[in-house]
Amino acid sequence: MKAAILTFHLADNYGAVLQAYALQKTLLKLGVDNEILTTDFSDNVKDSGKSYSGAAAVLRNRILKENEKRHELFEEFRSTYLRCSVKYSDPELGSANRIYDYFITGSDQVWNLRIPGTSGRYFLPFADAKKRVSYAASFGSEDLPEKSRDWCADQLRDFARLSVREKSGQELISKMTGRESSVTLDPVLLPGRSEWDALISAEDDDPYYLLYMISYDGELAAKAKQAALRDGVELKTVCGTFAPQCGFDSWSGVGVNDWLRLIAGSQGVFTNSFHGTAFSLIYEHKVMISGLKGALFGRNGRIRELIETVGFDHFSEDTFYFLPPGVFEKRILPAKERSLQYLREVKDYAEHL
Repeated sequence: MKAAILTFHLADNYGAVLQAYALQKTLLKLGVDNEILTTDFSDNVKDSGKSYSGAAAVLRNRILKENEKRHELFEEFRSTYLRCSVKYSDPELGSANRIYDYFITGSDQVWNLRIPGTSGRYFLPFADAKKRVSYAASFGSEDLPEKSRDWCADQLRDFARLSVREKSGQELISKMTGRESSVTLDPVLLPGRSEWDALISAEDDDPYYLLYMISYDGELAAKAKQAALRDGVELKTVCGTFAPQCGFDSWSGVGVNDWLRLIAGSQGVFTNSFHGTAFSLIYEHKVMISGLKGALFGRNGRIRELIETVGFDHFSEDTFYFLPPGVFEKRILPAKERSLQYLREVKDYAEHL
């Protein structure tokens, strides 16, 4: 039996590539041979090609140069750790039906129609209906634009099995299609901490806090700087988007393994990232979480649900979340077992197609 995973593995985003890695590894442990389906569609935002001059041109060229450095680091991780298919063009995707016994779309925000360039391919229209499965797929919001609901409902109605990452996604599917779906964990929460340790080189000896932002948040940065000064530790910074306020190295100079090492070795993490929060909990660090602002506000539900899953009553931006050693794994275990059982049931289903 062979499965194909369709997800955002080509995005130069730490959470995206690590959740792809985790789902692939988990399926292999369950005895499912699998590849990540590679298409000719890039998950990275392309340069608009607009003409710039003066200071704007200098800044644009610097961003493009830094993007190239960053891309090389992510490509190194993908080529080393991910098992990927040959590249398919859109017209060729249908031929993959002859190779794979079933297709899994997810995890990550594969059904978030607000992401620029999101493609309908993540609803698996090229696959036989009986081979369509989702795992911890996310809409990236607690609701959908009204004009998108009928289209999404049509895409999801014939899926053989459905699972989503958030309860809000479960409610959306029920509302749109009348179908039931399972709520399953983001793949990064399925491997144990020791499995993540295998990707990490030696940690730094000197104590530090880590500030990791997927979009720049001046208030969160100020809190991190104040805490580091108060506690007499270094503050290290990584950004998920270009942020000259933090220095170019924080954008382009950190590879995937190094990002994971920085979280693992920190004394505490300040973040507005779901995956930054998830790995902070895995490594039993105190973590201060800021909600995303503006157009990204709708994505905050995923962090709130994760916090609730591990036993915290509420989400606050001024609180250090911290679980004593061993407590996180104990509290996440029921959800992990349900998620693994879902993947086993999908495997059993596919074996009898």
